[in-house]
Amino acid sequence: MPTLPDAYLRDILAKAEQELAAAELRRAQQARIVAGPLNSPETRAAAELLLREIDRTITSIWANRHLIEVILA
Repeated sequence: MPTLPDAYLRDILAKAEQELAAAELRRAQQARIVAGPLNSPETRAAAELLLREIDRTITSIWANRHLIEVILA
């Protein structure tokens, strides 16, 4: 099985770092929305659902980043 060049993996790792930072910012913004007053129970449920989806995205990005770091080690 061919191996990927380290430079390519480092580029992917840098992109993962950027995506993680952006997702964490989105999460903080969404958490503030959820913590504040919302117009209806449906709005709150939708806001909480989005927050959970963002959390899942962060977990996925973190796992991918970790795998790339392991490959580079």
